[in-house]
Amino acid sequence: MKRLSIIIISAAALLLAGCAGNKATKFDFHQGVNVGNWLSQSWVMGEQREKIFTDEDIELLVSNGFDHIRLPVDESQLFNRDMTLNESTVALIHKTIGSCIEHGLKVIFDLHILRSFNFLDNDAPLWKSEEEQDKLVNMWRDIQGILCEYPVTDVAYEFLNEAVAPTDEQWSDLMLRLLAMVRETEKDRVVVFGANMQNQVGHVKNIKVPEGDKNIILAFHFYEPLLITHYQASWTPLRILKFNGPMQYPGQLIPDSVYEALNDEEKAVVEPYNHSYDKDWIRAQWKEAIDYAKEKGLTLYLGEFGCMVNCGEEVRLAWLKDVVDVARENGIPYSMWEYNSQFGFADRNNKGVIHNRPLMEVFVK
Repeated sequence: MKRLSIIIISAAALLLAGCAGNKATKFDFHQGVNVGNWLSQSWVMGEQREKIFTDEDIELLVSNGFDHIRLPVDESQLFNRDMTLNESTVALIHKTIGSCIEHGLKVIFDLHILRSFNFLDNDAPLWKSEEEQDKLVNMWRDIQGILCEYPVTDVAYEFLNEAVAPTDEQWSDLMLRLLAMVRETEKDRVVVFGANMQNQVGHVKNIKVPEGDKNIILAFHFYEPLLITHYQASWTPLRILKFNGPMQYPGQLIPDSVYEALNDEEKAVVEPYNHSYDKDWIRAQWKEAIDYAKEKGLTLYLGEFGCMVNCGEEVRLAWLKDVVDVARENGIPYSMWEYNSQFGFADRNNKGVIHNRPLMEVFVK
């Protein structure tokens, strides 16, 4: 605990000193992976938590061509109920980021879920309460105190995952407030501005950015069509679907003969997706966001995309390859969801093992 106290004091001192070590340099990143269900969306703590993502995982990612991770962290893991920092989580974050930097892996620190907001909540207290918004600013002041010691070339900040504010303007205004706080001491830190409505690509064009600040990344997530990526996912309306296919991509996802055999409830769920999808469709969905990023002279980032295996491995790989192809042809860095879960390619219970190499190879050149 003594070493941790020194780390926290050092970080606070750097913050008060304006994080003086930072200089204007580039956060250069291309192909990455989310390390989810670890410090986020998980109640695992203690020694068991420390074994989920280790140096061995970092080495595996680097050796296979990944250059960054997006690190989702929940308020409930990082902050105790009295809003003091959880020392064991802080120590684990320092250990992880230090190892990533040592191995040449960049980190985007993503505050993923709050006690006042999660990305599946359309009516969260965060958007109604000035007190909760003040609390978010204060959380980021503390997070900055932890992270500002790291070079701006290696660590970036993402204020919140998949905001669902009542309006795009409300979310942009809150991001600008958070940015102003960060810029008081860190002029050159790269900050990720995610689109509203769960980072939907169609909302990127409504992100407000201050003139002249080029250390901002515009971000979106892409899981469309959900009928492929989340087929039968328990947390979606698609959970009721029981047909065994065939599903196909590219093209019309559900053949007419299969669609006609569905019951009325299933047809109602499938109907919005009952048309053709291909790489050109993806390009069309992204065009406005790509154009807006170019207009602002900012990097556009695909912070999450992924696909469960339920739709069939052939369809899954075909869709993922098209998403990666469109990202690469437009110079869009990307980070797959995720490393070692039902969406991923690695086995958290068997260190150093890639259980789905064809899946992993979609994401790296």
